Amino acid sequence: MQKEALIAVAAGLAAAVIYLSGEWSLIGALIFALAAPLPLLAVGLSLGLGPAALASAVAMVTIAAVKGFALMGLFAAADVAPVLIIVRFGLLNRPADDGSIEWYPPGQVLTWLTLYCAAAFAVLAVALGSGPQGLEAGVTSYVDGFRQMVAGTQDSAAVDRMLATLKRVFPFLVVTWWVIVISVNAHMAQKILVRTGQAKRPSPDLTTTALPPWILPVVVAAAAVALVGSGWLGFVATNIALILCVPYFLTGLAVLHAVSARWNGRKAILIAVYLLLLLFGWPLIVITGLGMMEYWVGLRQRFAAPSQSNERNE
Repeated sequence: MQKEALIAVAAGLAAAVIYLSGEWSLIGALIFALAAPLPLLAVGLSLGLGPAALASAVAMVTIAAVKGFALMGLFAAADVAPVLIIVRFGLLNRPADDGSIEWYPPGQVLTWLTLYCAAAFAVLAVALGSGPQGLEAGVTSYVDGFRQMVAGTQDSAAVDRMLATLKRVFPFLVVTWWVIVISVNAHMAQKILVRTGQAKRPSPDLTTTALPPWILPVVVAAAAVALVGSGWLGFVATNIALILCVPYFLTGLAVLHAVSARWNGRKAILIAVYLLLLLFGWPLIVITGLGMMEYWVGLRQRFAAPSQSNERNE
């Protein structure tokens, strides 16, 4: 137990240093700060929720001592809470009828992580309100700063339309990016732990990622409010609906990876898809639609090669 505590303290200090590197240099902000959840996830996925909570507490205290409570609060909301969600649900398991162990499926872990992000955005939006100091006003002011970067562009009407759209969905883009960052950190932590023999659970087959059926009505309800609502309510509902679609986007990628396993030139096709995702917006809609179709049609059952999975289906 003492050894676990020492490891957790060391991991917490490492996470704090990595996170604070973003305050000290531009390179730290762009690269190292993104890996701040990695030590916390490594401790959690190898030792459990208790050591992960201890490591998180050490990191938070260190950040508060160096930079104050405001930055600590941001770290807690953006890094600590997602880490504890992933560790809490990722290590859940139960005995199967055949005597093996069934682990909590990655699709449901992703769902809980996304619900937390949507709830955190909603709380922030309500707390800041709809006035000139509100979140929407802040986003508008921030996005307007991009106008200087495209000053002198001939097609000013197109720029105005682009910025107007960006103002509407900017929180969704930030949250989506951060869900992907956290997911990549979790994947890297699990990979390291498996290689060193320290993982508590086997690595999930991400190509089998599936979402619980109850998330779809929540998405539909948020989308309905977004379509009907206007002003501040429409802004909040639109972003919540889009955030809740993130698991379907990642499920769509899982479907694509599973179905393409039998294709010739699979690597080139996947590289092309990811390049299109980076360059254009419409492939994101297509991949998200693919993830939603999987629930109704079962594309992987029809077209993908069979795979063994040790995750429970619920």
